[in-house]
Amino acid sequence: MNMHLKAPAFWETKGPIAFLLWPIALIYGFVMQGRKYLFDRGFLKANALPVPIIFVGNIRVGGTGKTPCVIALAQALYWAGFSPGVISRGYRSSLKPDQTKEVTLSDSALDVGDEPKLLGRYLSPLQIPVWIGANRQLAGIHLLQAHKACNVIISDDGLSHYSLSRYCAREGGRDIELVVRDARREGNTFLLPAGPLREPSTRARDATLNISMTLDQNHPNPETTITNQHYSIDCVMGDAYQLIQPKITRALRDFKEQTVLAVAGIAHPEKFFAPLRSIGIVVLPLTLGDHADYSNIAFDAYLSDPDGVILMTEKDAVKCSQIQDPRIWVVPLVMPLPKSLLNWITQILHRQPDNQ
Repeated sequence: MNMHLKAPAFWETKGPIAFLLWPIALIYGFVMQGRKYLFDRGFLKANALPVPIIFVGNIRVGGTGKTPCVIALAQALYWAGFSPGVISRGYRSSLKPDQTKEVTLSDSALDVGDEPKLLGRYLSPLQIPVWIGANRQLAGIHLLQAHKACNVIISDDGLSHYSLSRYCAREGGRDIELVVRDARREGNTFLLPAGPLREPSTRARDATLNISMTLDQNHPNPETTITNQHYSIDCVMGDAYQLIQPKITRALRDFKEQTVLAVAGIAHPEKFFAPLRSIGIVVLPLTLGDHADYSNIAFDAYLSDPDGVILMTEKDAVKCSQIQDPRIWVVPLVMPLPKSLLNWITQILHRQPDNQ
């Protein structure tokens, strides 16, 4: 069982451990800035794609809500008349560094990675292609070769993948950098390893998406921007569905006052547990590392009641297809995007290419 890839608690405060690691963080920052300088000045080659790219990423290590945001954005662009495609690194896929692959419904999470598998599950019904590869520029090229109608690419992460060049909206171009933040924001604001940041909190971006978790499906997202292109977005926990029979659903409030084993193999598991507790579910938390391996897990070791309920995230569920356990219920996430955000994005995408 994978028990690593957890964010250390000292990343949230400027305590002794953080200050002890601060000199290393300075070196890390110097290396990152130097690398960016080399790309900016053309000493390292950056390659462009012939269609606009929307980079959905985070400057903080670990999950902040990128995957449901990519799904929601791809779906929204499709219904707005665009032909989007998605590229992703495919973390922990079976690919070699120089390979790319289109995600299909028959692929397992071991083949393509848990996040691309989830992307493919939601986007394949709309025939929105998802391609993976450590070389995102190559993944984008292969996607466009296979799907010639694609006119916008969404990059799942890739903010720091500077070998894929961009002409950002804030500079007059059609590429868009969206920084996704959750309730933890930037923690202690230190760079790795003293803090959680890959890049400084002052990093330029076209817009910031502040994500919060809610169980209220009727709670509307604000339709106005805050200052400097900040958007507040609610990520809604939907009705749970049974892993072995997804057509069978139950409202989460049906589990009120029950003790459930809540399983989260994500970077910030508390954002899964806290909303469940808020409606009176008695949560027995099973915290696993981000991208946890479920091949050898025995849930009975954590359940005192053999007929108990197990709730897990969709990111975990895509790795549990081999488990035939009727006790497992999967909690999906839905992220309705504000119309003001979508209107702004479509305006950018409709800019004339010769502006670049």
